[in-house]
Amino acid sequence: MNKKIPIDYDRATGGLSRRSFITGAAAAGAGALAVSALAGCSPAAPTDAAAGAAGTGAGSTGSTPSAGIGAFLTPPSPIEDSQITETAETEVVIVGAGVSGLSAARAAAEEGAKVIVIEKAATWQYRSAQYGCANSSVMKELGMVWDTREAINELQKEMGYRADSRLLNRWADESGAAFDWMVELAGDNLELIPMDALEYDPSKITMQPLHWPAPPAYDITKEYSPVYPSVITFLPDQGPLLTLVYEKCLELGVEFRFSTRARQLIRPNNQGRVEGVIYQTQDGGYGKVLASRGVVLCGGDWGSNREMLEYYVPWALRCINFFPNVDANGETTNTGDCQQMGIWIGAKMEDGPHAPMTHTLGSVLGTDCYSLYNAGGCRFVNEDVGGQQLSNQIYRQRSDIAWQVFDDLYPEQLGEFPDTHGNVNFVKPDGQVAHFEGSELAVGKSSMITREEINNDPSVVKADTLEELAKLMDYSPEAQTAFLAQVERYNELCDGGKDLDFGKDARRLFPIRTAPFYATRIEPGVMLVCLGGLTVDPNSLRVLDPEYQQIEGLYAAGNAMGGRIVVDYPVVIAGISHATALTFGRLAGQSIGQS
Repeated sequence: MNKKIPIDYDRATGGLSRRSFITGAAAAGAGALAVSALAGCSPAAPTDAAAGAAGTGAGSTGSTPSAGIGAFLTPPSPIEDSQITETAETEVVIVGAGVSGLSAARAAAEEGAKVIVIEKAATWQYRSAQYGCANSSVMKELGMVWDTREAINELQKEMGYRADSRLLNRWADESGAAFDWMVELAGDNLELIPMDALEYDPSKITMQPLHWPAPPAYDITKEYSPVYPSVITFLPDQGPLLTLVYEKCLELGVEFRFSTRARQLIRPNNQGRVEGVIYQTQDGGYGKVLASRGVVLCGGDWGSNREMLEYYVPWALRCINFFPNVDANGETTNTGDCQQMGIWIGAKMEDGPHAPMTHTLGSVLGTDCYSLYNAGGCRFVNEDVGGQQLSNQIYRQRSDIAWQVFDDLYPEQLGEFPDTHGNVNFVKPDGQVAHFEGSELAVGKSSMITREEINNDPSVVKADTLEELAKLMDYSPEAQTAFLAQVERYNELCDGGKDLDFGKDARRLFPIRTAPFYATRIEPGVMLVCLGGLTVDPNSLRVLDPEYQQIEGLYAAGNAMGGRIVVDYPVVIAGISHATALTFGRLAGQSIGQS
């Protein structure tokens, strides 16, 4: 009835769909059935070809380490004064002109400081659109209010309690005011539209809540993986708003030096205060800026720095790195410049494990917890978890894929699923779901869909029987047999109201019996950033040394700052990466501006 998708298609060259991102006696009987259903789900011995491909993912950078792992930790030779062709003096230098850098520049200038911003790209930087704040004015207006300390505890559970709770508390207490401070620049040109709006005015700064209001059945207190209603997004992205932030900085007298790359911090003998920054212009010449109050590092993450990946998170080398921002020379900008410069003058890189952001947005039905089957036809996980946890599991399956399988009763089932980042909860009449041009990657997964979209999505295979469906999924004969047995097993578990295999919430156990049947692939998430930064004091945001002493004159914010997200990027509070960049950029700017 529908198209066939090969099991070994290349997800790096067009395999992603439009809506994927860049996804007692009774017990004895059940046990007997489990043995039958799980037969054939044990790992098979790899073929020579499969063994040769092990350790790499499609489109990955490969996983063979290069020589000299950790070489980046060794400081380069100092840039001598004889090489410096120009010197400037100011009060504050900010390295990086993304969300955190622009926010820090504005805040420091509002405190009366003279500010110079150094940015290696040709202009200021941004991407995407989602902000996960707490208690902003617009959230209060919408009723998106929740217990922030409860949410932080949930975050910490998913991160092994390795993040700094004091920093997370500051995000919770300050992010709403920071968001209001940012959007106030739009004045009367600010517009809020509902989640199901079909159009918006592109001449305005347009905000939209995601996954709000929640479906009536959603009760966050009963969730294994709760996700709090945090996301306000901008349409088509945050560019128009950040233009206003940049213009405000110019109005306040901030000087921007674009196409200029910070190379080294100035801290004589790695003792005392940081005095400024040595930079390199696009033509290769060197200069320096002396800063009487200090330097704020806002240069972003290091997901495109292979040496740092090999040292801190070698398992992430197989992830596709999706980062479109480039510097003035056309090279990716997320190379960990600020982290390295800090290390070279004695700053402490945060303890890991560092956190690659690789959460999947699922399939055409997002991360809705229908049963999932791997390349061998076997169910392998409690599907009722967030996108990052699903990615972690999918990356541990052969071919890095999972099939999400559901039947034709899905429209009446969606409202029972979690209302979270990546979930789809509402089926609307055809033509009544807006997907705004240019906003797909900025907004992410909508919580709404139509039957027309399901039927026309190229990633979906559809059949009148499960046997035909298994063939369209391009399973081997052995995998087809395993898949059919596994679906039978799953249906029996649904009938019994208890997932004896993986413990999925009984509210989400829907048997697969009503034709037509659907299957769609979920890929593990691409790597958006790799989170790991310099350790900071949670109050002043000054960078710390290995003895946890503050380094005078050196601050960090955004992805250059540690302590926020560790181990994994949980989607407990979706959009928190942008929100912490905004919040701590503002706080760092205020801190240095008041110093």
